[in-house]
Parts: sequence; structure tokens; C-alpha cells
Amino acid sequence: MKMKKLVSAGLCAALALSMTACGGGNASTTAAATTAAPATTAAAEATTAADATTATDSTTAGAATTAASAGGNLDLVEKIECEPIELSLGCSGTVDGTVMGDAISSGLEEIKKWTDGNFVINFYPSGQLGGDVELIEGAQMGSVDIFVGAPTSQVGLIPELAVLDIAGLFPDVASCNTVLADFQDQFETYYNKAGLHLLTIFAPDFRILSSNKPVTTAADLQGLNIRTQENKYHMAFWKELGTNPTPLAFGELYIALQQGMMDAQENPWASIVGAKLNEVQKYIVETNHIPFVSTYVMNQAKYEGLSDGQKQALNQFIAYVQDYQVSGTEADDARMKEICEKDFSIEVTPVSDEIKALYPAATQVVIDMMKESIDPAFVDSYVAAAKAAQ
Repeated sequence: MKMKKLVSAGLCAALALSMTACGGGNASTTAAATTAAPATTAAAEATTAADATTATDSTTAGAATTAASAGGNLDLVEKIECEPIELSLGCSGTVDGTVMGDAISSGLEEIKKWTDGNFVINFYPSGQLGGDVELIEGAQMGSVDIFVGAPTSQVGLIPELAVLDIAGLFPDVASCNTVLADFQDQFETYYNKAGLHLLTIFAPDFRILSSNKPVTTAADLQGLNIRTQENKYHMAFWKELGTNPTPLAFGELYIALQQGMMDAQENPWASIVGAKLNEVQKYIVETNHIPFVSTYVMNQAKYEGLSDGQKQALNQFIAYVQDYQVSGTEADDARMKEICEKDFSIEVTPVSDEIKALYPAATQVVIDMMKESIDPAFVDSYVAAAKAAQ
């Protein structure tokens, strides 16, 4: 079979569909999502819900260009023989303007080309097939073929996924993805117990801090009213740093920041710009405290029932989307950073050494808490792998 190198340039030009938030979601956000017809996906609130709402015009216009220039390293089989099949892919997030959206949009067309139109995936974003809980339950029951989202909504079924909520473990995306790849088979055994198949798990980005107050010293963190997800591990980390973490529905965050009810929040770049939080924040600190993790999950029996050719096509689609997104996210983050600095006069800074020095103690608090809920040996092995990958 002919092979070709994945070159993202040009793929997005003809595929304008994209999206800002598919990562698990707050109920209020998923309930409000309203986009019709199958389309595409992207980054959002990294551990609970489709938090990024609609992107600014500059975000939407720029994402396709940035994603199009992202070169990947994946060898692709140009022609795959398989029997005709049509699958659904669901996400709770709102669509519009990010690299992951462009990646999926491209992948949906590419898989048709590889299989001469025999393998079709219909994408349903914006909660068209339900919120995160409904989607993962639908995948478990087989009414939804594939679910894409962040792991938080899946922790009820797979408690071991909580290790992904440990903050302060990874210095960069590459080391995180090394560990996730090494642990995918182990995560797969947990998914199998729930009747699910883990197609992939990877991190394209980190969560960062935005604030209406400067945050450069440990003293700046003391009493800072920060919105977090309703996640006990996230809240414990921020509390140990000295802040006042408060869970709040993402749909209420813009007003809370605008009116001063909250000083700060933490999310990936795509969520900050996509939900226009940059309109009501003065500072962004690249804390890179927790990776944004994305999973693609399928009903196990449905996956095992695929023919070899169908599995090959699906696996290549998943690898394509992952490669495209990971290779393009850094450049897209840089574009959104420029938007914040030039168009909104936001001061963007790396996290200070003083604040970063507080991470280990806060991380240990989370680790100790987590060992009370899931297998301590598994937690230790994951943490050890994270340290070894640095």
C-alpha cells in the first residue's frame, strides 16, 4: 500500500468547521449548547465540561490558518479496504474555532478518502446527543458509538482516571503524553471493566490562570478568589497554594469575573479566548498546572465487532486527529496569546519561580487525598512515571 506523510498544511483550508469546547462539561453549559448537524470539536475545560462557548471572530478566523500550518509526523495508509459502516461521534462541547475542531473536520473527510467512502463518521457536538454523563452512558450502552471528552465525567465509571487531576506533575505536554501513552493499556483494562474501549488518551495543552489582580508572588495568591471546577482535587491544590477556590458553573463565570465576584479562574487558552473571558481579565499567568486531557471512548463490543479493515481505518482516524491537534496547539496558543496582549492589553507572564516552588507541597496534598479513594499503588506508579518522564 502507498504511504504518505501527514502534512497538515492545506487540509484545513477546505474544511472550515472547528470547535471550542469538548472536554466534559458543566450541566449548565451542556444544556445551553445549541448547534445543529454533525460537525467538529476542540479544547475546553479540561476536566469537566464543554466550558468554552463561542469564539471571537479573530479566534475563529485564525484557528484554521494556524492548524493548517501544523505539520505532523504520522505515516498514513492512503487506501484501506473495509466494509461500509457509519458511526456516530458525540461531544457536549460547543463548536467553533480551535485546532482540535479543524483536526476532526479534516479527519472526517480523510477517512472517507482512505476507504473510498465506506467509513463514515457523523460528528454531533454541542450536546446534540446529550451531556457528558449521557454520552459516556450512551457509549456504555451502545446508543452512542464514540464519545470524545475530558475524563472527569468518566471518573464515576472509572475511578482510576482521578490521577489525571493531580496538579504540578508535568513540566511540558511531551512528558505528559509519554506517560499517558505508557499507561494507555492499563487505563484500557479499567475501561474494559465498564464495557468500554479506550481509543486514545492524550494531552494537547495545559490549564493556565487568568486574573484581575497581578499574581507573581506567593503573597499574591493569599485569599485570591478563584473559580475552579467542582473537583475536590483541583480545589485542594489551589487551597494549599493559599487561594480561596470556589466552584461555579462555567456559564456564570463571565459575569462573576466582570462584576468582581471572582478574581480569577483557570482554563486552557482555547477556553479563555473562546468564552471571551479575556474581555474581563487583566492578567494571564502561564501556570501550566494541570494538563488538559482528551479521551476518545467507544463501546467495547462495538469496537470488537469491527472487521480488521474497519479497525485499521478507525485507528488511523484517531491517530490522525491526535497528531494534528498536538502538533498544532502550541502555535494556536501563541496566536491567542497575541490576541490577548495586542487586542485586549492583557499582561501575559510565565509563572514565577516563587509560585512554582509552592507546587510540590500542594501536589502532595492531592496525592495523599487521592490514595484514600483509589489504589495507592496505582497512584504511586503514575506519579513515579511522571517524575521519570521529566
